[in-house]
Order: sequence, then structure tokens, then C-alpha cells
Amino acid sequence: MEFYILITDTKECKINNFILDSISGYIEASTGKKILLRELSSNKAYEWVFSKTIINEETKNWISTFLSSHNIDCNFIKSGKNRKKKLLLADMDSTIIEEESLDQLGKLIGKEKNIIEITEDAMNGIIDFEEALIRRVRMLKGHSADILELLKEKININVGAKELIKTMNFNGSKTILVSGGFTFLTEHLKSILGFTYAHANSLEIIQQKGKIPKLSGKVIEPILNKNSKLEYLRMYTKKYRLNDTDTICVGDGANDIEMIKNADFGVSFNGKKILDKEANIHFKNTNLRGLLYAQGYSDKEIIK
Repeated sequence: MEFYILITDTKECKINNFILDSISGYIEASTGKKILLRELSSNKAYEWVFSKTIINEETKNWISTFLSSHNIDCNFIKSGKNRKKKLLLADMDSTIIEEESLDQLGKLIGKEKNIIEITEDAMNGIIDFEEALIRRVRMLKGHSADILELLKEKININVGAKELIKTMNFNGSKTILVSGGFTFLTEHLKSILGFTYAHANSLEIIQQKGKIPKLSGKVIEPILNKNSKLEYLRMYTKKYRLNDTDTICVGDGANDIEMIKNADFGVSFNGKKILDKEANIHFKNTNLRGLLYAQGYSDKEIIK
């Protein structure tokens, strides 16, 4: 087992000599060990491998507090020999894409405020995900199915998503998009980003001869929920004869807790507090490339 300090910042790219010297100087003063931070990306990502006993909690707290004051992410990562993971499960909404897809559908039909309120409660674990999904989808009843195609044109892919999927695919990993959202969008993203598989819910569409297809306001059962994400994690781990240490999962809300808790690297990406408590890696100032840096990839190894 090896232990790493990973410091990252892709928002402002401000990991300069002052930051690096402050970190290395403090560690050297407190441990008596000369250290050299390995550069993964200039001004964006650096790491240092250390033994478990060399850094105490006081040193960790100082490093975390110092970096947090500069809006730089700090993660203490432990990993066995399988640091580069063979299986990625990624949430879609506010993770692979910037938006919450149902919120955007609400905007297209003039019910954005009503839907966003329910989304927030579900993301924070205040109400059950399945209940929240059914209530929000019900508001879409009677609207033209054309809004689904329109949404595809309006969504924005989060920075680093393309590199994350391409790099892991290139290195022989399986990449899975698993969402409580909808197949019309996950299949679209699977096609353009190159996910190995994609899983989501399906919206029921009413098609009558000579009429424009409309949304029924219902989700076709069975409904994919937080337990489904964990089931897919276990299914693909078994399918490809992998160990739990081969897995990395990323999400941002309560619906992602179970898969995050059961992954070797469980990543909270701009996550809600309820998810932050369960994740062992957190990114607030780092784009999705951070998942590659966490696995030890440097920029020269990342596929663009």
C-alpha cells in the first residue's frame, strides 16, 4: 500500500513555486525528510508518495487548511498496486455534463423552478430519488417529444470528460455511464464520448398515427435508482473479473452514495455535503481530469 498527497487546481491553475515551496518546506520541517513533488500538470497537479507513518494528522491538517485557503484541492490517497483503475462508473447530471437534464427539460416547458426545487431536495437526500423522479417527470406530460432532441443541443459536457473517457479506454479500462436520468441523453453521450456502456431510465412516449409524439409523464419501469448504480458496479466488476481495488466511481449527489462508498476510489465532484461525507476523494477546484491525476496519470499520458 502506498500513500499520496495529491494537490490540484484546474480552475485558476495557480499552483506556483510559493505553494510548492510552502508545502515541501512544511513537510521537510515536520518530518526531517527531503521531498520532491512530482509534476503531473504544470501549475495544475502535483503529487508526493509517502509512507503511512511519516505524516501525522497535524501535518495533514496544516496542508489541507493551507491549500483550502488558496482554493486548491488536497487529497490524501491510498492505493495498492492497482492505482490505474480498470473500471469507471460515472454519474451523468452535474458530473459528465454541467446541467441537471430534468431541470433543463423543465426550463423548456416553463416549469424550471418547480422541477429545480425537487431536484435539490433529492440531491441533498431530503426526499427519495424515485419519488422525486416520478414527480418531476409527471410535469412533462403532454409535451412534444421534440424537446428531448432540443435538449441534446443545449447540454454542455464538463471539461475533462473527453480526456477522462479516452484515456481510460486507451488503457484498457471499461467506462460506464450510469444515470438516474434518461436513455435519450446517455446514449447520445455514449456515442460522442466513447463510453463502453450506458444505463439510465426511459421516458414513456405516446405515438399516435398522424400526430406528434408526446411525453406521457411516466417513466418506464423498472426505475434506475441509487441501488441500481451499486448493482451495476458489482455486475461489471464480476463480468470482467475485477477486484474492488480496480474501481473508480464519480458523482455529485445523494443518488451516488452507494456506488461511491463501494468503489476503491470514490470521487465527489463538486458534490453535495451528504456525498462528501462518503467519498474518499473530493474535487471542488479541479475538472474531470482530476480523476486521471488521482490515478497517477500525467499530462503526457492523457489522450486528448
